[in-house]
Amino acid sequence: MAVRRNMTDALPPEQVAFIKGEAPPAPVASTSDKPRPTSLGRSPRERVTLTVRLESDIVAALVRASAERKIRQETPYTQQDIISEALKQWLYEAGFWPE
Repeated sequence: MAVRRNMTDALPPEQVAFIKGEAPPAPVASTSDKPRPTSLGRSPRERVTLTVRLESDIVAALVRASAERKIRQETPYTQQDIISEALKQWLYEAGFWPE
């Protein structure tokens, strides 16, 4: 029969302390030169997955624009980059984008 392990064996010490209601262990000072992560643990320009539903005519126009721009070697040409640029423009005009 297999040996059973405790769930806390797989957790970091901070999470174990939280579960037990104890104070977390003192953080170890980092000596690396790595930049500190942002509040969400991501760099501001890191891409994340977002799923949306679009009308079929918008998708058809996006696919066509992407293909034609790729043939002409114009940037942006990927669907992702085209949507990103369009969304940034809309957010800026609506007052939600800082640039």
